[in-house]
Amino acid sequence: MRRTLLILAAAVLAIAGTTAAAPAATKAPAVVTAEAATQQYGTHPRQTVDITWNPSPAPRPAVILITGGYWYTHASWATWEKQLADQGFQVFAMKYRLNFDAAWPAQRDDVASAVKWVRDNAGQYDADPDNVLLVGSSAGGQMATDAATRGTNALGLKGIVALSPVASPYRSWQDGNTSTVDKIRKLRDNATLLARCYPDPADNSTTYRDTGCWDTWRDMESKNAVGKGDAPMLLVHSDGDFVPPVHSTELEAAAKAAGVPASDVSTRIVTGSTAHGQTLLGAPGMFATVVSWLKARTT
Repeated sequence: MRRTLLILAAAVLAIAGTTAAAPAATKAPAVVTAEAATQQYGTHPRQTVDITWNPSPAPRPAVILITGGYWYTHASWATWEKQLADQGFQVFAMKYRLNFDAAWPAQRDDVASAVKWVRDNAGQYDADPDNVLLVGSSAGGQMATDAATRGTNALGLKGIVALSPVASPYRSWQDGNTSTVDKIRKLRDNATLLARCYPDPADNSTTYRDTGCWDTWRDMESKNAVGKGDAPMLLVHSDGDFVPPVHSTELEAAAKAAGVPASDVSTRIVTGSTAHGQTLLGAPGMFATVVSWLKARTT
């Protein structure tokens, strides 16, 4: 039986007078702060990028952040945009159409549109259109691994970092059927809404989506599209992650079996932790590891 899920979806300045005999005041050094802006990369209200950048005489690598939130909401990146900008990147935190706005692969299309927009407008933000990288969290991690593996790196990415990527929505559906953990069951339900159907190899109907039901579930699986030439991937989980590391270890194994060099795909597991998604950047040494990995992929 197949059902369609419906989820409802300031600066104050003070000037003091001095006498002619008073010594000249020492001028405080200027503080350079990152600038910010929000722009639309598409016509839908959610197709936006929040931009954090530092003016630079030379173009800097562009990092596009893809937020998580079960494909159902957009989680905040907190202060990570500014921290990445302070490390020498121009940062574009994208939002996208959610699962109740549009079925998969609309979200894939949004990533492609955002990448194109960043490249087309790179000069305005002192960004290098030839050095574009993705960092995705949770559901956004799935979208990042999808971008790395579809069409043999058709987006021309220098690399992607995926934090707790839901690289296998089908596995999440299976796990949700046997778990009593709210987050795991919520992930199952939202993957189902994303596909607009329950996974069934015998069902390839197109009633609620452009592609067949089973084809859609298969298409959401990053490991089904791996190939030699894919963008490099750094995959990160905690060992207590509610999106378990097997999502990434399976993807890594499939990529290596398809001929992706071992140096281009790796999974890091933070032990003794339940951190998920972007909170993994707060694990000891992880932010530095991610920054170093991203910089090593730029030219």
